[in-house]
Amino acid sequence: MKNYIHQFYNEGFATTFYLKPIKFIKKHIKNENIVKMLSLFIKIIYTIAMIIVAIITFKKQYPL
Repeated sequence: MKNYIHQFYNEGFATTFYLKPIKFIKKHIKNENIVKMLSLFIKIIYTIAMIIVAIITFKKQYPL
């Protein structure tokens, strides 16, 4: 299971929509609490966005 989670957050769309913003935040913000909070927020937004993309793709592939 760890491999799937690692793959979800480190490959594909994650390099653009998750890893780059996280690296940018860590580079420019020194307060560790703010970095953790923003990282969690970006992770949640990315996860929700990918679930929505999966649902849309499924609905287009298998319409009712």
